[in-house]
Amino acid sequence: MPYLFTCPHCHTRTEVEDEFSGQSGECVVCGREITLPNFAPGAVARPSGGVRIGKRRRSAAWVAAAVVMLLLVGASIIAVARVGGSTAQKLRQGRERIASIKNLETIAQALNAYAADHGAYPPPAIKSRTGKPLLSWRVMILPYLGEEELYDQFNLNAAWDSDQNQMITYQAMPSVYRHPNSQPWATDTAYHLVTGAGTLFPKTGPLGPKQVVDGATKTILLVESQGSSSWTEPIDLDIVASGGRINSVTGNDFGGVTEGGVCVVTVDGRGHFLPESTAAMTVNALVTPRGGEPLPDDVLD
Repeated sequence: MPYLFTCPHCHTRTEVEDEFSGQSGECVVCGREITLPNFAPGAVARPSGGVRIGKRRRSAAWVAAAVVMLLLVGASIIAVARVGGSTAQKLRQGRERIASIKNLETIAQALNAYAADHGAYPPPAIKSRTGKPLLSWRVMILPYLGEEELYDQFNLNAAWDSDQNQMITYQAMPSVYRHPNSQPWATDTAYHLVTGAGTLFPKTGPLGPKQVVDGATKTILLVESQGSSSWTEPIDLDIVASGGRINSVTGNDFGGVTEGGVCVVTVDGRGHFLPESTAAMTVNALVTPRGGEPLPDDVLD
């Protein structure tokens, strides 16, 4: 236990721990040599070794406590910064997801308007007389996006990368085709149809909304895909090559552009987010318009 001791030189009263009983050393205030009495009965004096006596031990304890407090405060600041950074990242991802879904819904509206006029959705590509793919369906639906003048500038009998069409591609990309996490000058798009046997876009020709047996709310019309391509290039997502995977590393599957999953839009024009944990079997069932596969009740949010 501590005892009060008065320095005979500077007359400063300090608290001294009983373990210093009988020791000699320097006063912590005036620095002059002092010898402490035996505070506790039976105390054994130890060699002083030039120890400064007084509040040194208590001061050291306060310093240690202060250091611990600073470390705790520093750790708290780092934790808050990490939480704040994580929150900001989640907010950014949420905004990108909402913006991408809005793009998908706008494109779906144009696709459905085209289908209403023609009885079916547009084919994935405008083809030459010999069957060579020339331009994407994205060019074909430009009038339904309010882009009639842009549509009229394209040469529909030339390939997407011909001099005339490529110049238009770089100069006038509709913003709805640009993913929100893309650079503002990018001309690549992440929005693709799902093509292949059993989908809305088989090789035999595109279907229309009236041919969707499984329900417009449970059939995917358009998806995000990391298979990036120029917005006028006739490239889409093949169902066989994708295997129904979301955000895998193959480079030819659903998603890959939105963190944690993939944004899609169904035939009814509503956008959804499918988490990357969604089973491939479920994804494949969602892109078949008349497969009759059972689906989980909560598969589409």
